[in-house]
Amino acid sequence: MKKNLLALAVIAAVSVGSANAALENSWTLGVGGGWAHGFDHSFSSDLWEDNDFKGKDGYGIKAYGEYNFCSWFGLGLGYNYLGNQYIESTNNYTLESTKDKFHQNIIELYGRFAYTFDDKGSDIFFKVGPTFAISSFPEETDRRWGAVAGVGAQYQFTHNLGIRAGYDYFVNSARPHYVDRERLDEGLLYVAFQYTFGGPSAPVVEKVQSTQTHTLDAGILFPFDSSTLSSEGQSAVANVVQSGSKLENAQYEVYGYTDRIGSDAYNLKLSDRRADAVTAELQNNGVNPTVSDGRGKANPVTGNKCDGVKGRKAVIDCLAPDRRVEVIVTGLETRVKKD
Repeated sequence: MKKNLLALAVIAAVSVGSANAALENSWTLGVGGGWAHGFDHSFSSDLWEDNDFKGKDGYGIKAYGEYNFCSWFGLGLGYNYLGNQYIESTNNYTLESTKDKFHQNIIELYGRFAYTFDDKGSDIFFKVGPTFAISSFPEETDRRWGAVAGVGAQYQFTHNLGIRAGYDYFVNSARPHYVDRERLDEGLLYVAFQYTFGGPSAPVVEKVQSTQTHTLDAGILFPFDSSTLSSEGQSAVANVVQSGSKLENAQYEVYGYTDRIGSDAYNLKLSDRRADAVTAELQNNGVNPTVSDGRGKANPVTGNKCDGVKGRKAVIDCLAPDRRVEVIVTGLETRVKKD
């Protein structure tokens, strides 16, 4: 048993380096119970009686409080009540036997070393520390110092509420007179419910109005002088919808633009058809824009940079940024509020 606990301690000590900070500066309170089992160390016989620790199995009640300095280390103070165990004594002359029931109150102070495996504070742990036990036997109360070593795991349903299962081994919990001061150890297998509070404050979030402007190149969306959406254009619109899904109550507006080549009337109709094509594809993706409008040559992004360009093909290439469809997405975005 001791070798096993030592091995677990080494494993816990090695693993703490990769733990996260889920429990930093927090308090944990827990209460539970389970099965207790006593371990005698060859109870000897005196002249008149044979003493046999037959009633090794009993029950235990546990309560504990812990302060977690960080995710992998904390200090704990616990109380354990172990009862319903007995030592059977047989008189060598009368052969009569009696069952001497006893109970123990064990206070423990321990260091807890843990490896956390989620962001709520669930972990596996090893604990070790001193104990002080008060054991009540027939006509005798035994008080003594000892030690505890334990292992266990806890699962946090939330950052606050969790459940813990573990095994504690209490060394030198009692040495009653009438068994010639032979040492008694105790083991406790338990389940406990616990509540954690304190720790780092949760971030304060706020919802703010946010706007996304997606400028889609008409050369990617449509073949030249066309308003039929290409496969690349369909993928581009799907990406817009995916980005907009991050906003709450998102509203979509679609605006089509052309370059300055051609008549105003033709460009206005072409930009309107292209805006409608993008709107239709947004609807295919489950989005219904509130605005779908063609604005023709309006709002060129090239300004006058192409004025000195010679040759039709060169001018068309220079004016490419003007040929576009803009999708404006507005909605609420959740952000961490800054101090």
